[in-house]
Amino acid sequence: MAKYSLFWPVLLLMMINLCSCGLTKGKILFKDQQVSVQQLDSIKDFAIQRVQKSDRINITITSTEPSLTSFLNPFGNNAGNNNSGLVGFLVDLDGNIDFPLLGKIQVNGLTTKEIENIIKSKLAFYYKDLFVNVSLMGKVYIINGNEGTTINITNERLTILEAMTQNLSKSEANDKSDVWIIREDSGKRYFSKLDLTSKKIFESPYFFLRSNDFIYIMPSKYNWLVSPTSPVRLTFTLFISIAGLIILITRLII
Repeated sequence: MAKYSLFWPVLLLMMINLCSCGLTKGKILFKDQQVSVQQLDSIKDFAIQRVQKSDRINITITSTEPSLTSFLNPFGNNAGNNNSGLVGFLVDLDGNIDFPLLGKIQVNGLTTKEIENIIKSKLAFYYKDLFVNVSLMGKVYIINGNEGTTINITNERLTILEAMTQNLSKSEANDKSDVWIIREDSGKRYFSKLDLTSKKIFESPYFFLRSNDFIYIMPSKYNWLVSPTSPVRLTFTLFISIAGLIILITRLII
């Protein structure tokens, strides 16, 4: 009789263990990728970041006479802090920044290197031996299931895989084969879907992220079962614990 009383608790325990392992569908990345070498030149153009309206850019001017050029750095040493919305030069709706001494400069659609060359050539009339550094203070936004994370683009090259590793919302149950990415470019908003479980992600124009990209990782339909905080899973665990305790007490009494 005792062996039959153990049947259902053991069966439920096995089910919970299977759920703990998780359903692998939609979770294993680029599972169809083979050992190979990919030519990076074929996708390098996708990695180029271009400044857009409403972006913020950090511009640092240095010279052999810092006292003469300090006013060209109105944000000081805090300009590199991407967490502050008050630092960096804001690109207005006309695509311009308002730079000290030079006034309005059109930067929309340019790379940081192109902006460096423009500023340096304009300042060459006033100064010699200047060093100009321009960096884009970009951000990428990720919603993973029901949780969100903001990722700073610190080196102007951020792949979607790098963003995933920095994502603080690490729900393993969410479906990485069904990922939305929303991108604004040249006055248009593009909606695309990505499959991170396929090797084709490396060939996608969205493999390299751009500032203000919005990524939404769809929640798995099995979240109700495999999530560590799932009410169903917690109920099963509680039931198994109580059942095991009752069986143990019963056997001790017998």
